[in-house]
Amino acid sequence: MPKPTKLRNRYYVRMPVLASDGRTKYKWIALGTTNLAEAQRRLMEVLAYKELIREGEDVEFFWRTGKPNSVKRIFLFEMTKKYLSWTKRRNQRLKTSTQEIYRCAMEHLIKALGKNFLIENISRKDLEKFRESFSDDLSLHTVKKNERAVQTFLRWLKDEGVIASVPKLRPLRIPRQQPVYVSEKELELIKVETTPFMAKVFQMYLETGMRLSEAFLGEIKNTFLVIQGADGAKNGMVREIPLKPEHIEIIQEMRTRGWTPKHYSRTFWKACIDAEVEGKKFHSLRHTFGIMSWLRDRDIFLTMKMMGHSNISTTQIYTQFHLSRIQEDFPSLVKETGKVIPFRSSSVG
Repeated sequence: MPKPTKLRNRYYVRMPVLASDGRTKYKWIALGTTNLAEAQRRLMEVLAYKELIREGEDVEFFWRTGKPNSVKRIFLFEMTKKYLSWTKRRNQRLKTSTQEIYRCAMEHLIKALGKNFLIENISRKDLEKFRESFSDDLSLHTVKKNERAVQTFLRWLKDEGVIASVPKLRPLRIPRQQPVYVSEKELELIKVETTPFMAKVFQMYLETGMRLSEAFLGEIKNTFLVIQGADGAKNGMVREIPLKPEHIEIIQEMRTRGWTPKHYSRTFWKACIDAEVEGKKFHSLRHTFGIMSWLRDRDIFLTMKMMGHSNISTTQIYTQFHLSRIQEDFPSLVKETGKVIPFRSSSVG
């Protein structure tokens, strides 16, 4: 039988709770007193609700609320609202894009389960229902991004004592695809369909391998753009991007003009349509840099450093193209290095 336990000069009782996976876990319930006799009397109140507590119900006792004992119902809509408010207060420097991911994920969760869903009852089946609620036209990467945001929300609920454990969902498998790059010919066609300034912007991103948002982050120091982890580097690491003088001028002008990153992305997309270049996104310029960096130096670790990757397996996707195709798409690079393609002698021995 549970007994009052003194912790930090106040009494608590440890009660069993049945987790969603069938295992028994425990939660501490404050008895709200420093007096043992009173703690024993209040223990009897707690034991009267032991089955409800075991099933995961949140019971509010009179010594905490000043009202008669009652079973508290915690609804999904209420907790998502509190969570989003907490993330803004706790993470003052959280990127707007990350806040938007959290907000969208909470909206999807409410749409899938209903705003009056009792969050303390959430299980793996509910998370599977959440996964299945996404439309087929959304990419698997978008679905996975939302699932990660929901897992972060659930861990917060556990820390807050709302749920006893975080239900696990089988990881979503995403087939690794080759990066989509822009060939030399395609880039020239795209640049013709936009303004001279935008053409310079596109060329700079291809030559530096920056992510779209990185030109607006960090500080220019000598010939480097230095982005601290807290300033928005994707993996939290310090990122140093080498710059040419013309790159510095372009970045400064981009910041002066005040256009958002989305404006540059849309302009690139429109130029691709006008140039009849299909299947390319602004991020394709970064992929192009990754391929060209690898082909110039054949040093996978240097390419990883230049790309700002934290895991070399991410960088290895740039080594998996057919060299004959690269020769056709980047003729100037072949001419520049003289070693991109290991040409074989045409003579037969």
